[in-house]
Amino acid sequence: MDVVIKKLAARYGLKSAAYFGIALHGQLSDEPFLSVTYSSEWVEHYKSQRFVEIDPVIQTGFRRLLPLDWDGFAKTDQRVRTLFGEAAEFGLGRKGLTIPVHGRQGDRGLFSISCDRSDRDWTHDKLVYLRDFQVLATHFHDKVLSLVGHRPSMAHLSPRELECLQWIAEGKTAWECAVILGLSQHTVRCYLESARHKLNASSNTHAVSIAHRAGLLLPIL
Repeated sequence: MDVVIKKLAARYGLKSAAYFGIALHGQLSDEPFLSVTYSSEWVEHYKSQRFVEIDPVIQTGFRRLLPLDWDGFAKTDQRVRTLFGEAAEFGLGRKGLTIPVHGRQGDRGLFSISCDRSDRDWTHDKLVYLRDFQVLATHFHDKVLSLVGHRPSMAHLSPRELECLQWIAEGKTAWECAVILGLSQHTVRCYLESARHKLNASSNTHAVSIAHRAGLLLPIL
């Protein structure tokens, strides 16, 4: 996974990328899973300074469902300013995003990326990163789960549930799925909710990721 995360960082022109997973077996006492592009010097410095106790990414991320833009963190606290300032000195970017991933078995992950874009470029590039990394983060998390031996049983999906997931995988909204399939939007949402429940997925994106890896989805021609 270290190789994968380094390639992702290089592909998107990032200064850093990191994944931090906890409760991967459903138990908070499990050892966390860490895969980062950070230098070993920064990791050791981070630990020695006990930054984890005040790091807003860690303290906030695991309780959030939506992505976090690092610009939104209040940096009035002197230790938080020190954390971000020293992180930049060790090679992390000053702009960043963190994508939370929540599994249905209590497993959780944070996928963080950073770069040194200007404010103007960040406004545009952030949208690309949000689009791509919300999908990539769920794929990465699912792969980590498989590596640590987590094997959720695969439930049977009905033809309608699969149809709805396939169109979601093609980038369609629930409303667009309803038009394509000749169903009401409420009915499509019910099928998607049922599919998420059967797959133990926390979101439509997560459900698509699980179904795709299980070979349940095929390209729509």
